[in-house]
Amino acid sequence: AEALKTGKPEPIATADLLAARKKVKPSTKEWFQTARNYALYANQSGFYDDVLPLGPGERDALERLPEVDRGLREELRLAATEGDAPLAERLLLPSLNVRGFQSGAVGDKARNVIPNVARASLDIRLVHGNDPDTMLDLVEAHIRGQGFTIVREDPTDEERREHAQLAKVVRQGGYPAARTSLDHPQAQPLIEAARLASGNEILLVPTLGGSLPLYLFTERLGKPIVPIANHDNNQHAPDENIRLGNLAYGIELMASILTMDLPRPR
Repeated sequence: AEALKTGKPEPIATADLLAARKKVKPSTKEWFQTARNYALYANQSGFYDDVLPLGPGERDALERLPEVDRGLREELRLAATEGDAPLAERLLLPSLNVRGFQSGAVGDKARNVIPNVARASLDIRLVHGNDPDTMLDLVEAHIRGQGFTIVREDPTDEERREHAQLAKVVRQGGYPAARTSLDHPQAQPLIEAARLASGNEILLVPTLGGSLPLYLFTERLGKPIVPIANHDNNQHAPDENIRLGNLAYGIELMASILTMDLPRPR
């Protein structure tokens, strides 16, 4: 400011940087926190409006599930997790996830340079009833609600001068989630087939996490889906695996299903 008044260049001192730091408010971290709180604990934006309610069979199954969250936290070395509800209940609601964040450099590539861009990769884990495009619209509405102007291409110099907070949003396609109701006419025969294959009582979970285009079977073909993977199979990650025990169980399960009588749809 002094250089502008006198017309003479002045070196930037530490005091100048500290003074500037007090005036500049970082926005990215705060935005992510508000976005996650918005998605997890509020429904002002309608984030949960399209979630289809559970039927009697699902509600009964939830009440019968044992407590597994403590063991999962121990296995995954997590001191705490978000929300107070059990994981099986939280999986019934959509979630906003930060898959990656990039700005500046670290390690031996770190430099005394203030980065001018911060990039993030987000995804929304949908649940049965959510429309992918509608959910993206809700996220964009939240971004605008935090004071950002959304652009689709890299902002021009004019846009940078006009808007204090800019966010370039690149939308990618998705597909709806799938869930077969435990009250479906074909559910009980499948449950009996699973009991027969396992030789034990089984746990009924209304829905699972993950992203697969299973709606092609449940919606277009009207057929239920029966998974066989182990809970720690690291889907979409290094060392993706399936236990030999689960593979053997899966073979017996599929054989049991293929040789049973299912009620025919009317």
